[in-house]
Amino acid sequence: MQLLNYSLISLISFSGLLIGIILAFAAKEELENGKKYFLLLQKLTLLLILIFMLNFFNINLYLRIITYILFIFLMAINIKSQAIYPALAVVFFISSKDINLFIINSILIFFYGFPTGSLFAKKLIKMRKLFILKNIFLSYFWFVVITIILKLIF
Repeated sequence: MQLLNYSLISLISFSGLLIGIILAFAAKEELENGKKYFLLLQKLTLLLILIFMLNFFNINLYLRIITYILFIFLMAINIKSQAIYPALAVVFFISSKDINLFIINSILIFFYGFPTGSLFAKKLIKMRKLFILKNIFLSYFWFVVITIILKLIF
């Protein structure tokens, strides 16, 4: 895959965060009630990404079970999404080796951004929109940087 196409898809996947912010501003009064659903949606999206990755690599059953147990443990301790996005960048890069997996994971990363952007905006909802956009850009843009660096190196 060419670097330009790969980079544009990376930016599109990243833009899920921006849509999440737009959703947060469109429905400010629903943010508090929707927080538990946003968190659930994040976890389900990550689980789907994990399932697709494990199926793609034909990991044996025992290793899959161990991986799912580890995943459940990690989700129980609520890792911050700022720490998850660099891992998603690596998943994005690995997925680019197979076009079908790449399409699926790119879409799932995009969908992961909806609740993540909404939850991020919820914390700063009283601030100016430009301030929130700048903060989300600075907090999560590492995703795009890491995906491009990985593509350039490998």
